[in-house]
Amino acid sequence: MSDEIEIQDYGVTVEEYLDGMEKGIDILELRSLEEWGVPTDLALELMTIMPKVANGTATPDEIVRSLMIMSPPLRQVKE
Repeated sequence: MSDEIEIQDYGVTVEEYLDGMEKGIDILELRSLEEWGVPTDLALELMTIMPKVANGTATPDEIVRSLMIMSPPLRQVKE
């Protein structure tokens, strides 16, 4: 078993990352979700819901919405 971690290169510059963080957007997380097939608008929505899910403050509707966004019908599944 290997302890190696694969690092993805999303082509984000330091300036782009810092600009995103200034706007409250983790551009690396956004690019990761986009790479997984989540459209940008849904990825941004998901990024606002996930912290609530993690800390236990998400409503049942938000939890369902996040699951719907991550499901293959809404993702642009790559073949």
